[in-house]
Amino acid sequence: MKFSEIQKKEVIDVTKGAFLGFVQDATIDIVNGKVESFHVGGGDRNLFFDVKDKEIKRVRLEDVATIGKDIVLVGKKDEKK
Repeated sequence: MKFSEIQKKEVIDVTKGAFLGFVQDATIDIVNGKVESFHVGGGDRNLFFDVKDKEIKRVRLEDVATIGKDIVLVGKKDEKK
């Protein structure tokens, strides 16, 4: 999957049911070449956004539950006991 395809997806926190924004950038470990985290923020799909007015959150890759066709789900729902 290309990174440009991930940037088009909404990021949703499944624990709160909250919209977090869109993937705008990523942190990559240059030693092993793997993605460590996504930078998520803003409600704007525009690639020429002004980051000064937007809050950017980092979402670690291990916190991503699934990457679907239209959205990225983050977090895990509590399991019923």
